[in-house]
Amino acid sequence: MTKSLRRIVYRSTATIADDDVAALDAIFTSSVRNNRRDKITGCLAHPDGKFVQVLEGDAQKLDELMTRIRADKRHKDIIVLNEWPIKQRLFPSWAMARPDRTPLSQQAFNIVTQDGTAAQVVSILLNILHDAEKHYHRPADLV
Repeated sequence: MTKSLRRIVYRSTATIADDDVAALDAIFTSSVRNNRRDKITGCLAHPDGKFVQVLEGDAQKLDELMTRIRADKRHKDIIVLNEWPIKQRLFPSWAMARPDRTPLSQQAFNIVTQDGTAAQVVSILLNILHDAEKHYHRPADLV
């Protein structure tokens, strides 16, 4: 039986401080570990007190992950911007990419943190990763 792939894009308000590097690193580290285990790929950004995340993987695994995220006290006001079935991944080698927000223009920043559609958010995050790809760890054993 072929597994059903899906993509989810959500935004939430972070309850941890922007400058709490240890907490952010812990989230990223556990995300990479868990996503490798569950064959989930994606990207997690943390601009201006928000979490913005693109997740790709088996529909059931994503449902389980979203249940955990909704129960996680580090998130509040979770808004799923969109979710849809996919035939292939946009982040196939990324257990969890973590782009730097520095290159964002004010317009892109507003799209990611406030009023962008799921497609706009995915496009901006992909562009950031494409521009800085050499700086990120891409595990070869993910998919």
